[in-house]
Amino acid sequence: MPPKAIRRPVTVTVWLIVSALAVVASPLLLAVGALASRLTGRRQPLIAARLVLAYFSYELGGLIRCGALWLAACGGRLIGRPRFQRMHWKLLAWFIDGLARSGRSALDIDVQADPTADAAQALDSGRPALVFSRHAGPGDTIFVIDELISRYDRRPSVVFKEAIALDPCVDLLAHRLPHAMLDTSDREECEARIGQVTRALAPRGVLLLFPEGGNFTTSRRRSALARLRRKGRQQSAERAEQMPRVLPPQPTGSLAALAARGDADVIFAAHTGLGLSAYPRQWWRDMPIGRTLRTRMWLVPSDEVPRDPDDQVDWLYDWWKRIDEWIGSQGTEPESECEAADC
Repeated sequence: MPPKAIRRPVTVTVWLIVSALAVVASPLLLAVGALASRLTGRRQPLIAARLVLAYFSYELGGLIRCGALWLAACGGRLIGRPRFQRMHWKLLAWFIDGLARSGRSALDIDVQADPTADAAQALDSGRPALVFSRHAGPGDTIFVIDELISRYDRRPSVVFKEAIALDPCVDLLAHRLPHAMLDTSDREECEARIGQVTRALAPRGVLLLFPEGGNFTTSRRRSALARLRRKGRQQSAERAEQMPRVLPPQPTGSLAALAARGDADVIFAAHTGLGLSAYPRQWWRDMPIGRTLRTRMWLVPSDEVPRDPDDQVDWLYDWWKRIDEWIGSQGTEPESECEAADC
């Protein structure tokens, strides 16, 4: 990834121009999408046009607001002050809420959240917490973050790969707020950054981490199992084989977070219902129109979290098995659909 001094002038300029053009041309783009839907007899073209326009509209608004906040903060020198941090958290909430609402509206998605009572109580309490979430399906990150913000008034610090910094709005917000943007080629730096962000969690702060490291597909699952065997982790591979609906969790990031905040409760999050589209071609073919996104959260109080790293790995696998079983109980991802995800 190019350094910020090189990356941002390019990405910000390009996204501003493209976003502005998309907004100006929105009536034409919607008309083309509607015509294509009528001619093909499929809803995908119009829905895709609505989603693209929503993305560029919020991207344009986010970049303009980021610029205004940078100027108000004396050219960025005061960005770290509490007042400007609060304003950036509000901007993030607006950005995520807008994308989530646009996605639900365009795709006619219903969201059914079903946290356990103690998980909901823990999130409502405002105590710093760690959320380890499943990662599968289109837009799941947006919906999980939106649930934490809109339903529980949380401030999520998200762990994600630095490739997402190609989106300039995400890039700016990720560096102005305590998020963990990782270069996954440097394991030690990744662990250090996760630990740094986790230790800095304030009241209402929550670390959101996806231990699988990527969206589920059966080819990725096969590769993950093969990788475990090459590393001599035969027991982990055998346990992962018993979890057909999830990728085996990669414990490095989770262990770094647990080591940094042993006093934090842990919440495991699962979701299902949007399908398993991990790539644009799959998403176009299996667009989740009219589906129901079901979410589930479980609480593990801090005093019930194992302290030994080896025990934590086993504990993480136990919970991932539970997530896999919950997904299976929902009946929304049959084996045929899992296999189709790699077509």
